[in-house]
Amino acid sequence: MNYLMSIQILPTHPQSRDGFKYISEAIEIIEDSGLTHFVGPLETTVEGNMDQLFNLVKKMNNFLADQGCDRVVSNIKLVQSQQEQSIKGLLEDYFEFDDEY
Repeated sequence: MNYLMSIQILPTHPQSRDGFKYISEAIEIIEDSGLTHFVGPLETTVEGNMDQLFNLVKKMNNFLADQGCDRVVSNIKLVQSQQEQSIKGLLEDYFEFDDEY
């Protein structure tokens, strides 16, 4: 089975109005995961198996709670397919990827 997940994290911190700081830290967790991902303007899409993807969500939410965020909304879209799908394959007509991707 092939999975793609798009996630949008919306953290709130009682002592900070700078939610983007926490969003950037959540994106760093995705980048450190080693999973193929694409950061978009409103959400990040990640490739992996279901355990990897949901463990990633759990890791981000736990990290943000540890940083003092009193609320984290995780908007998730999950695509499960028997056909191989990839971020690059879905975007190749609209976006030029570097050879590294």
